[in-house]
Amino acid sequence: MYDRPEYGDLLNFPSLRHAPSNEQGVIYLFGIMAERLGFTVERMQNAFPDCRAKRRRRGIRKWQDVTIEFEFESRNFQEHRHDPAGCDIIVCWEHNWADCPENIEVIELREEIKRLGSDFAKATSDKGDCVE
Repeated sequence: MYDRPEYGDLLNFPSLRHAPSNEQGVIYLFGIMAERLGFTVERMQNAFPDCRAKRRRRGIRKWQDVTIEFEFESRNFQEHRHDPAGCDIIVCWEHNWADCPENIEVIELREEIKRLGSDFAKATSDKGDCVE
């Protein structure tokens, strides 16, 4: 049936039932995971790059400015003809760009979910009560 929406695989997060199936889903999931990944978002925008954030540096109590571009698949960055010099990090659901420039870090959210494990999903579900 072509007239009905399609969904990603069952993810079963408390606030996201299915895995992202497009860039908007990646943005939403990053919003859920940003704090756990060490980010605080400063600005979201329609223009490239999509996001300006600060990232906690490992091992020290300092933050660093970073620019982020969201893509469903990392190779979309190249297909959209973005300038690699204008972005520090690609956040995506699937990293499938073998020739990604070395100066760009790629955060593949489906792997981050596996790395963070079920404790992350449980901690996310414990943050608030459901509205009935």
